[in-house]
Amino acid sequence: MTTLYLIRHGQTVANVEHKISGQIETDLTPFGRDQILQTAQNLKSIGVSLDLILCSPLKRTKDSAQIIAEQIPAPIVYDDGLKEFSNGIYEGTKIEDLEQMSFNPPYRTAGYSFSNGTDLMAAYHSFSPKYDTFCYPKGETKLEARERFMNAIQKHLDANSNLQNVAVVAHGGVIRFMLLKICPEVLTEKIKNAEVRMIFYDKDKGFYA
Repeated sequence: MTTLYLIRHGQTVANVEHKISGQIETDLTPFGRDQILQTAQNLKSIGVSLDLILCSPLKRTKDSAQIIAEQIPAPIVYDDGLKEFSNGIYEGTKIEDLEQMSFNPPYRTAGYSFSNGTDLMAAYHSFSPKYDTFCYPKGETKLEARERFMNAIQKHLDANSNLQNVAVVAHGGVIRFMLLKICPEVLTEKIKNAEVRMIFYDKDKGFYA
């Protein structure tokens, strides 16, 4: 059995500017660095050790992982499969600007029709599995992002069965999609910056909480 610590990166400039970041680059703010440092120190204070840190290659996660590794030394491995959900043409868009958009004709995806940006964003943020095939224009579906993310983690765990404690430093969207699949009952709100969620992996049982 491997214990997994799913950790969202610290606050970013895009978070402060209310921009949709997705797979584009954005830096951690000084507060975001402090958030991740506090998270790492909290884990260290309760005796957490790490065999490996898996990390999205985007700068905000790389910087977060390096801060963690300074407190809890472990090798860092980067994997493109751990990147955030692709928001397609809306990456870098201000949330307020998307919420004010109207679509004529309506934007259609996965059997749903959206006439405005507010409803479009609500579908992305929804916890309902009926929106698993939702995507933004030229983006990926929640299902695609979730399978990509989980497969990337599993690939590394199956390649080394001796790993006991692994941190996965990634993004709020893909972490949320994964948790909604394996333990939806424990998820009542979005994943906060520098938040940690602990789950487990067994080669026979798969991922579980």
